[in-house]
Amino acid sequence: MNEANPPAPTVEEALHTTLGLSFEDAVAHVQLEHEYAGFETVALTRLDEFVAGVLGEEIRRTALLVVCHAEIARDALEIDPQLAGLLPCTTVVYEGDDGDVHVYHASTTKAIRDLGCAPADCEPAVAALVELTGEVMAEVWANVERYAEGASSA
Repeated sequence: MNEANPPAPTVEEALHTTLGLSFEDAVAHVQLEHEYAGFETVALTRLDEFVAGVLGEEIRRTALLVVCHAEIARDALEIDPQLAGLLPCTTVVYEGDDGDVHVYHASTTKAIRDLGCAPADCEPAVAALVELTGEVMAEVWANVERYAEGASSA
């Protein structure tokens, strides 16, 4: 990224960590941490298996954890029902080139804010939505990272 075009806040504020777990264990761990914080798993998709099945090509192991939180969904719908098209949230678990297992999450609600997807007169409601999402994801991420720290020191 060149300095003249810095990344949007959504990208700058994205969450990323590396877990000292096998890929399969990391996927299960990340899914459970979301569910403990009140997210429902909408879908768990193995992107690598999908690509292999459709295109016959191998890509790095990648899982998409698609989740939705009832309070966040309700608040987004109250702002504008069309925002449902940007829900639910997705966290990706993937193997890096170095073999480490990475977890990455970019906030859907921050993307809504940064892209100006909500009506202009709803800025306070969007700010509250971003704040709520941040609080919930902070809980998820603290637990994901706590395990990452524990696993690396074990």
